Order: sequence, then C-alpha cells, then structure tokens
Amino acid sequence: MMKKKLIAALLAATVAVGAMPSAGALLDGFTASRTYSNQFTDVPTNAWYYNSVKSAYNLGLVNGSSATTYSPNKEVTIAELYAMASRIHAAYYGNEIQPVDGAWFAPYVEYSQEYLDTGSHDNAYSYSDGVLVANLPAARWYFACILYAAVDPDEFNQLNHVLSGSIEDIDAIENEEVRDCIYTLYNAGILTGSDAYGTFHPDDGITRAEVAAIMARIIDPAQRKTFTPQEKPVNTGLANYVGKWYFNDWPDCGLGIEKIGNDYYLSLTIVQGKGYRFNGTLEPVKLINKGTYYESVRFDTMRATTAVARIRPEGNQLVVSCTEYGTSSLPLNMSGKYCSRR
Repeated sequence: MMKKKLIAALLAATVAVGAMPSAGALLDGFTASRTYSNQFTDVPTNAWYYNSVKSAYNLGLVNGSSATTYSPNKEVTIAELYAMASRIHAAYYGNEIQPVDGAWFAPYVEYSQEYLDTGSHDNAYSYSDGVLVANLPAARWYFACILYAAVDPDEFNQLNHVLSGSIEDIDAIENEEVRDCIYTLYNAGILTGSDAYGTFHPDDGITRAEVAAIMARIIDPAQRKTFTPQEKPVNTGLANYVGKWYFNDWPDCGLGIEKIGNDYYLSLTIVQGKGYRFNGTLEPVKLINKGTYYESVRFDTMRATTAVARIRPEGNQLVVSCTEYGTSSLPLNMSGKYCSRR
C-alpha cells in the first residue's frame, strides 16, 4: 500500500488481481447528486471527455469554471487537486468536509492534511518563486499519487498487464513507490498515457478534461479502459553509444557497446558480478536491430546458463533488459534498467 507520508515528502522536495465489478456499479459511497444538462458550451457531445465530465459533474466531483464553461484544457492546480481528492475520499469513507475560514480551498487543505497525510497545510500556503503553491499546476505524478490514496487500493482490480519497465518515462521516476502507484493505475485501466506507447509525462500538468476521465474511471469501474502499450520503434543507431556504460542503481556494474566491422556488439567486460562473468571473460556478442530495440544473440553466463539482453538507446542513456534461461534463480533477470556514462 502506498505510504501516505511519501506524498508530503515528495511534494516538499519538488517546491491484487480480481474480477471487475458489474457494469454500472459505482464504488460504495457514490451516487449522482445532480444532473448534467449540457450547460458547458466547451464540452461538445462528441468530445472524448464528454461522458467523463458528465459523470464527474453528476457525482459532484467537478464544477464548471463558470455557469456555462468547463475549461477542459485548463491545467488543474494543487488546490483543485486537494479539493477533488478530498471529495472522493469523503464520499468513499462517509466523512464530512468541515468548513474552515480562509481561502475557498482551505477546507480541502485541512481535510487532505488529516486524511490523506499530504502535508498539504504547510505546502499549500508556502510560496515558490513568488507564487502561492496552492495555485501552481499539479504535476501528473503527484495527481496520480493523491488520487491513488483517496480510496482503498483494493478497488484497483487488475484489468491490464502493463509490466514495470514497459513505459520509459515512468521507469525514469526515481522513487519506486511512485512508479508502483502509477503502474497500478495503468493496470486498473484508470491511466492509459498520452499516446500508443503509454507515455505518461510525469512532470507535466494535467488538464481538467483528463482529470474528469481519471476520476470517472476510479468511481465507475465500467468506464475503465483496456490498454496494451506498443513498443517504440528504434529511431537511433548505436554509433554514438559506443563505449562503457554503468547501471544507475548498480554503480559498480556495467556493460559496453563495441563496433566490429559494420556491426555492433554487447560487451560485458566491465561487469563486476550480478550473475555476469566476473571481471569479464565473455567475448562480445552481436546486437541485432529488432525494430523497437536491439537484442543480443544468446550468450553463456558464468552459471552455465544462457541469457539474452535487450538494449534501447534513449537520449544520453541506455535502457537495458535481460533474461537468463535455464535456472530457477535469476540474477540476470531485469527490466528497464537505465545506464549512463561516467
């Protein structure tokens, strides 16, 4: 389960498989409290977010930016995030949001501080570059973590099979618990990313249209989406990646890319343990372009087993996955590990 105090620490630093519920069954505590009558002129009936805005509005989770507009492309602020998460949490657990003197968002800051343990009171009223933090756009990763904490994680039944290591900009997030939270929402069909590859853009803002969709999918499991991310094609050759590389989280271990003739080879000559040959006794193995990654031919390991590595160049890093065969103990098995030069 997500550690709630993590959310407060991360914001401060930056400024179970089960069956799906039957269609139309909302989570406990949620009923329509009003009826959307197409009053928002900027939410056309053919918009991808129309049904989500309608559902979220009927459930009392979102309001318009005016009597006749919703502003679907406007980014959600941290204050608005606290309000939305508080409304969901209060409805789900049968709590009341008590009135508090001060800004419009004060009751939600206090509620989220008490029940979501966000550290919201200290953060919301502080300033960053002269701007009240409450009025700053909420980053997508932070929004996902707060919404994850608003209901019991058991509500996020697995619908998809999006493996850790399959979406690059999620795997680049340093904190493992944040990555797990986001992958849980992908697997529950609540998040689907911004393209066919599932790209998340964790540090970008999130729009009111996207927020309506996410909240509607949390509350109404019938609206959750099946999703299988496609693999990105390799658009970069290995010419600029020749040399030694070290795993970001295994600083004493690494690999090398060599060019021999017209081909590129994976070298393990600088690896220290981790199931590879100690101090490097393995001949370089050829890398073959598979369209979305480079794959090595199968090679022998020091454990009398064989393994295959996949290499993908990403900017100034390499993304490495590896599978070892012929053993029940798999020290070489890894997915989406990043390597950098020294």
